Amino acid sequence: MEVKAFFKKIGSFFCTEEIFKDRNLSKLLYKYFLIGTLIRFTFLPFFFQRDLLSTYQRAANTVFAGILGADFQQFVMHLLHSAYLFVIKFLIPGVDQFAKIMLTESTWTSWIDFNNFFYVYRTLFLFKFPYFVLDIACMFLILRLVYDNEPEKKLKIFKYWALNPLVIFVTYIFARHDVVVVFLILISLILAKNNRKYWSIAVLALGIIMRFFPIMILPFLILFLAKRKKDYAILFSIGITGLILLEVFSYLYFGSSVIFSLLNTQHFDYILSAKLTLISHDAIFIFIAAYMVLLFSFIHQKNKTFELFLNYCGMVYLLYVATSYFHPQYLMYAIPFLAIVFIRRNSIYYYHIVQFVFLMVILIYWGDLVTKFLFAPIDVKFVLYLPGPIPVINRFYEPVKFVNIFRSIFTAASLWMIYLIYKVNKALNPDLKIQSKGDV
Repeated sequence: MEVKAFFKKIGSFFCTEEIFKDRNLSKLLYKYFLIGTLIRFTFLPFFFQRDLLSTYQRAANTVFAGILGADFQQFVMHLLHSAYLFVIKFLIPGVDQFAKIMLTESTWTSWIDFNNFFYVYRTLFLFKFPYFVLDIACMFLILRLVYDNEPEKKLKIFKYWALNPLVIFVTYIFARHDVVVVFLILISLILAKNNRKYWSIAVLALGIIMRFFPIMILPFLILFLAKRKKDYAILFSIGITGLILLEVFSYLYFGSSVIFSLLNTQHFDYILSAKLTLISHDAIFIFIAAYMVLLFSFIHQKNKTFELFLNYCGMVYLLYVATSYFHPQYLMYAIPFLAIVFIRRNSIYYYHIVQFVFLMVILIYWGDLVTKFLFAPIDVKFVLYLPGPIPVINRFYEPVKFVNIFRSIFTAASLWMIYLIYKVNKALNPDLKIQSKGDV
């Protein structure tokens, strides 16, 4: 009996008491979980995009060559991967050969040698296993965000994450580590929901120093959590503390600024990529202008409910991919917020599927690297001689125009999703109805 009670507590802890006690709902949860896990395990050992190898090559420089600053711009994420590689190197047979491959400076040679490595499947499984663990954690964390006492809706959110094609593609085929930061965002949101405002901001600050994207929702989180005037200053200070500490460390250890280094990379230019050129040097950056409109709109909401806050965060990330140059993994940050709003308006889910389908075409932007080379571990020679998508398309139509047609439709779908979320907000918050008629 004690053992049975123990497992009941474990079950209630992970999948919430309402779902665990309902026999039909718990069966559905097990089904979604097992199907989602099976799909994930299928992709774990076989596919990757070159960035995964680059991430672990920088970690290898720390583990095998003692170079701590091998990844200056993502230092905290680099330390995590380095620590993990130090542990798993004992699980990789032929570690000397593995280390030689990982320390090879030529990106092309190291990629070929890695795909020909006899233990490539085991290595890929180990490389991506932490992402799998955190992905599963996200699957259960998202259950606790909204719809309390509505277990059917909670279960649908679980399904939308567990079987989401974009989550699976980005994490297991494209093999990017953004799920690490999404995990921190979800913890921050749960803390915010429970009014643990300082801890919520602190966890988001940790996410910011790993990847810059959580900073996009930091102002919205501060506005949601602040109850008094002094809260704004305190929460903002906590929010940027991680960046300040990282900047100080960067100056002391590396002798240069990590923040300005990031601001001068092409990745920050992605935010500024869409603009309206006026006259001479005058221009309006579309994402920044539209982002501020969303922020001003949220500021003027008198009743800043938690769900309203989540919807605004979803709109922010949709706005980014709609108006800026982006990589596929950037869309990952929108998924937790979209999975919640899918319940309110199911049509948004279908537009999300449209996003995913058109994203698969947009991948052609980057050529073989993110298309046929994803399958290289299965048979690298076959993949190398397989015609890439660009030469095939070029026989019939100009590839750039072809991809940009799909990119334009992707943007249209994303903007329409923002509008649909706005309509959901109007239903949730009477303030929006009043403001649409006049006084703000």
